[in-house]
Amino acid sequence: MVDQSMTWLGLLNPFSSSAEGRIRRISGRGTDIKKMIVAQQSAIILTGAPRIGKTSLIRYLQGRPENIWSWRHEEELTSLQDLFSLDTYHFVQIDLTPLEVCKHVQDMLPAFVTECFNSLSEIHHISNDATSIEVQDIRDLLRTMNLLYPNDRYFVMLDSIEKLDRPDITFPELESSGARSPQERGIALLNHCGAIRILVDLIDEFACLNVILSIESLPLANIEGQFENISADLARFYTMPLQCFTRKDAMAFLAQDADSFGPAWAKAFRRLGGEEVFSLQEQQWILQQAGSHPYLLQQFCYQLFYLKQLYADMYGQWKEVPPESRAHLVEQVNAGVATFLIGLWKRLTEALASGGQDAKDAFAHFVLTLKQREEVLSAHEWQALHYKIRYILVNEGIVRYDPFQPIYLPGSLLCHFLRQQQFREYPTQLGRTASFSVSISLENRSVKQLSLTELEYRLLKVLMEHPLRCSSEVLMKEVWGKMIERSTLSQRLYHLRKKLRKHSGVDFIANHYGGHYSLRFPDRLRFE
Repeated sequence: MVDQSMTWLGLLNPFSSSAEGRIRRISGRGTDIKKMIVAQQSAIILTGAPRIGKTSLIRYLQGRPENIWSWRHEEELTSLQDLFSLDTYHFVQIDLTPLEVCKHVQDMLPAFVTECFNSLSEIHHISNDATSIEVQDIRDLLRTMNLLYPNDRYFVMLDSIEKLDRPDITFPELESSGARSPQERGIALLNHCGAIRILVDLIDEFACLNVILSIESLPLANIEGQFENISADLARFYTMPLQCFTRKDAMAFLAQDADSFGPAWAKAFRRLGGEEVFSLQEQQWILQQAGSHPYLLQQFCYQLFYLKQLYADMYGQWKEVPPESRAHLVEQVNAGVATFLIGLWKRLTEALASGGQDAKDAFAHFVLTLKQREEVLSAHEWQALHYKIRYILVNEGIVRYDPFQPIYLPGSLLCHFLRQQQFREYPTQLGRTASFSVSISLENRSVKQLSLTELEYRLLKVLMEHPLRCSSEVLMKEVWGKMIERSTLSQRLYHLRKKLRKHSGVDFIANHYGGHYSLRFPDRLRFE
């Protein structure tokens, strides 16, 4: 029943944190949930940057099939309903809170086993009168569930593992494991107490059981260092990076109508005189400002909805916010996300430091050219970026990469912040990398400056680091970050050799039998 005394300001903002998982129906994660279902992996490490939405996704997945609304009803997933029978997929979270108060590491396993049993038993409301739960009870429970519901699949999820780390719990293996962050130490505790081993044994024994471990990705320039301290059991897990939304999912998130927030909320909204939550123009403006980053989208939606509430309370009708108020709205969002942006820049700084000077230069160049680039990066532009920059951009949730899909630049707010921070902290570097160039000392002792593309610069830089002998494999790995077609490498080097010869009269690059290259007169080349 709708409260007849409801006012616009009394209506729950559907984009507030309190509304998440309670009335909000569109997650923006349809594509990622589809990928998770189709992958058919029994053990998944869900990894992503802070504020990318890992915990939100885990909460959302716990919606039960019998609910009026659950993730199974999202438009992106309807095509899977017949093929996978989504009502037979059940996601539950293991509550790790009891483990946080354990005084000794050996006390953690009994608590973990109990919580694992409790989470699974709640799916089909199967009770157990035992005073204490053993691993065998979990096995018996899974056998019973498998017998009664032979087609069902169960996903147990672990999140907020960093809360397990406490200074008063330690053991020699933990100190020698290399685990430094609270999250790494939390994983080490679960591993040492035997919890991870039990989960692995259970998924080996029961095909119906699956495990999802949610962890925060480390700020690095490549994937190699992400799992240095992972145990042999966790090495079996399939890694699923959680990126920012796809453009399609972001647009669906913004286009939610009143019914997307449940019948009670929709009834109250319409009784007050509301029709569409956001106009098409407002949706497009938010997308332009926030891009497809989940946290920024949510913040813009929250602030715009609140501003519309103020207007509606003042003028008595739900209407589009005047364009002149949008600048104030951007300021409000900027203030609200300041800590997130500072944290993002700190992570970017750490990632770039791990990638070396090449990565710093390439990132500065990318940031500087954001204004000159189109909204969508072409496949050629994406591949031309330094491979470490591609990894950092995806790992930190700045852009999303999916094969054969358009790659969108971040929204205006994030682009402006990146340029501002880059210029503030590295003003000389930003100006220096506006264009890549090399100075060539000619035979008449004059010096000629030659502009290079970023790819030409990286090729020449690798050759200057290995002037006597540089293999094709080294060039591919250092420039592209992976093995590519040899013909592509040959073509790029041919054009670079031709360009250098045209402007200097010297054949600087020599091609040798066996796919090796050398650089002649390297002392006559100097980067500006």
